[in-house]
Amino acid sequence: MKQFFLTSSGDAVIDDIVNKLPKPPQELNLAFINTAAEVEKEDLWWLRAEKEKLIDVGFNVDEFSIKGMTKNEIENRLKDKQIMYFCGGNTFYLLDQVIKTGCDEIIKDKIDQGVIYIGSSAGSIIVGKRVDVVSAIDDRSKAPDLKSNGLALIDLTVLPHWGSSIFHDGYLKGFEAIFAEGMKIVPLTNQQYIWIKDDITQIVQV
Repeated sequence: MKQFFLTSSGDAVIDDIVNKLPKPPQELNLAFINTAAEVEKEDLWWLRAEKEKLIDVGFNVDEFSIKGMTKNEIENRLKDKQIMYFCGGNTFYLLDQVIKTGCDEIIKDKIDQGVIYIGSSAGSIIVGKRVDVVSAIDDRSKAPDLKSNGLALIDLTVLPHWGSSIFHDGYLKGFEAIFAEGMKIVPLTNQQYIWIKDDITQIVQV
């Protein structure tokens, strides 16, 4: 079974997500991959909040970055994990590191094997078809060599933090990239998440 939980802010909705998992959090090993936050200069309060919340609800959390890791090293780190949790930060940088390390292939294989994917903000965007929709919000210069526009593991484009005053001006500046015919866009508030279970997709309001 392929399963995705795609969020804007994981800590705001994780209490609801745990009710849909196959086992209690105490019985699940979770890889907390913080790569997207490495290039952010501000206080990473949101990253700490997500990790603390995951620990509070009972997950066995292993935090690391894939930057500089080989494909074999990433596979070994994930071999005992039932959940991959990709945090927010710079979307372009995260996608670039995922591809450069070969983690894109690992993600696909793990999902096929039944490992659950949870994304928060950038972690949600990269599995979709279009990352350029956040060009006015994230600094694309953090990944100047990036050629991919998304892993396309889902047939959607996620717009996280919809309605948030913090991202209001950025979304308005980037509206031209968002306004495109034929693109399946899902704007997510911080209190919503997308639950994809095989061929069924739901938007859950918490």
